[in-house]
Amino acid sequence: MVPAAFLALFFVFPVTTLLADHLRIGAILDVVGDDSLRGVAWFSLWQGVVSTALTLVIGIPATWAVTRWRFPGSGILASMMTIPFLMPAVVMATGVAAMLPPRGIPAILWAHVAFNLSVVLRVVGPTWALLDHSLEESAASLGASGWKVFRAVTWPAIRESVRNAASLVFVFCATSFAVVSILGDATVRTIESEVFTRAVRLGDLRTATALALIQAVAVLAVLGLGGIRESEVTTRKIPERREVSHRIRMPWLPPAVAGVGAIVACAPLLAVAVRSLRHGGEWNLAGWRALGDGTLLRIGLDVGDMARTTLLFASACALITVVLALLASGHPRRSIVEQVSLAPLFMSSVTLGLGIIVAFDSAPLDWRGRTWLIPLVHSVIALPLAVRVIGPALRGIDEELAVMAADLGAGPVRRWWTVTLPLLMPAIGRAAAISAAVSVGEFGATSFLVRSGSTTVSIAISNLMGRPGPLLQQTAFALSTLTWIIVLLVSVLPRLGHAPRERRRPPVEVPSRSWTQ
Repeated sequence: MVPAAFLALFFVFPVTTLLADHLRIGAILDVVGDDSLRGVAWFSLWQGVVSTALTLVIGIPATWAVTRWRFPGSGILASMMTIPFLMPAVVMATGVAAMLPPRGIPAILWAHVAFNLSVVLRVVGPTWALLDHSLEESAASLGASGWKVFRAVTWPAIRESVRNAASLVFVFCATSFAVVSILGDATVRTIESEVFTRAVRLGDLRTATALALIQAVAVLAVLGLGGIRESEVTTRKIPERREVSHRIRMPWLPPAVAGVGAIVACAPLLAVAVRSLRHGGEWNLAGWRALGDGTLLRIGLDVGDMARTTLLFASACALITVVLALLASGHPRRSIVEQVSLAPLFMSSVTLGLGIIVAFDSAPLDWRGRTWLIPLVHSVIALPLAVRVIGPALRGIDEELAVMAADLGAGPVRRWWTVTLPLLMPAIGRAAAISAAVSVGEFGATSFLVRSGSTTVSIAISNLMGRPGPLLQQTAFALSTLTWIIVLLVSVLPRLGHAPRERRRPPVEVPSRSWTQ
């Protein structure tokens, strides 16, 4: 089975090799007993908790506004809150840096909230949208206040979804690497950044492996308590809002609440665009010109090669991931295969990158310096998302269509080509777009694997943000702006364009008997 073999070679083998070669009980005890590393773990914990709490404080009211009420622009505001989740984390972090130049914990918290509002909307929204209004109306008619109605009727119905969303948000915040790398300073260290520092800069693989294992166990524990609902982030859609028979006393409240969520989510993207046009306190295009006039060649960055490399990696990742997702979703035991494909979500990309350089470091698998390894690793990370886009779409196809085609004499290949594939094209397009976006934005594993000539846009943005000088900073903002515009066009617009078609059965060409003659 190709998907299982792919994950076994490029996910299971690197992780198990890393643990077998460098994990020692003594290293775990040393980590637990080290005051500095305990401080790193404590910061990872409390900033994850605070980031999660802030995300819920903003995300739950915003979800209520766009799922329970219909008002002009509600769909646009909901889309604005989901856009950051498709963006490279490096771009979002750069956008927050454009708004809050003194980097530190407040900037990290903002980036985490903006990035994860979409999780709350996607996980809690469908449950809340389907809640029967009559229950709330009955409680209100019996004299219950708005808060009591929420506490006695609404909260029990959405509590499980909120818990699932909170667990996901916490994991994403506690294991974020790009955000902390760009917005943190020397005093801000998380387990994820410490793993990279120990492995790459200090060469201490023993401690790095122990930290990675501790983090993986913590992630599994949190996901277990939360119900492991990662698939809901990409597969669940907010249903049509039910018409309500009552009117809200403050009709301005839902648009205002949703607007706050949209501003928090998209303000960093707008800020990075504005900062790309300012240099030396004046409006100009110096940063944009630096992308093409050879300025970056002086620091070893070739914009043309970088763009071609990123495009090549994204295209290869999309192609490989979609093919693997189709094979996994179409397997006779697809439920088991889909569960197996969930495995990369349990492990941070930094740990995966560390495992790759350890496992593929000797013959006959001396591959860690090969450029083609990078899009394969990107595909490992993107595969769980692609499977959860294509899988439900494949299961939703009416089996009678294939039966009709078979009755008319079409073989399995012809049925798949003329019946199944046309119906799957919207889902395939979304899966390819998500996979490409993952490749463009992947930072953790790529940081271990990148070599001269294989620098991606995300790595280049991080390098520019870490260098002094207002021109290089403006160039980083310009490159970030160009990146989020391209990702938006590739990821969001195709999804919006295909959405209406999913509500009705598209025309399917029924095979004729002449094909078998």
